[in-house]
Amino acid sequence: MKLKRALGVALACAVMVNCFCLPVTAANTQAEPAAFSIDMQRASGKFSMTVSANKLRRANSSFSLDAGEVVTINASYAPSSASVDFGLIDSDNVFHFVTATNGSVNQGIEIEKRGQYTLAVRNNSSSEIEVSGFVSY
Repeated sequence: MKLKRALGVALACAVMVNCFCLPVTAANTQAEPAAFSIDMQRASGKFSMTVSANKLRRANSSFSLDAGEVVTINASYAPSSASVDFGLIDSDNVFHFVTATNGSVNQGIEIEKRGQYTLAVRNNSSSEIEVSGFVSY
């Protein structure tokens, strides 16, 4: 009886250990130098990147938006003396943007036409900037 009970406990422990051991694999998520990645889940996503002087960087993925939707961009950047445009590039390659100064932006962009849009940041200054923020719609 004691042997059966001990074997039962050992088997139960082995099953529990196997249930909690899951394989883990690392993925290479490094984006191209000309793009950055934004994780858009549940209509929002965080982003962080470096933008070279006088350059535009766009996300490497786009998302579908309907006319009338408002995309809110809440971001900060350094150095804060730079002039930076935050916005969306539509399928016709038109950049719909708001200009930020003083190191931050918290503004919405209303979508006029249904389609695919890509988040983009344009650095209008002569020095490199570090940007991080949040996008929601």
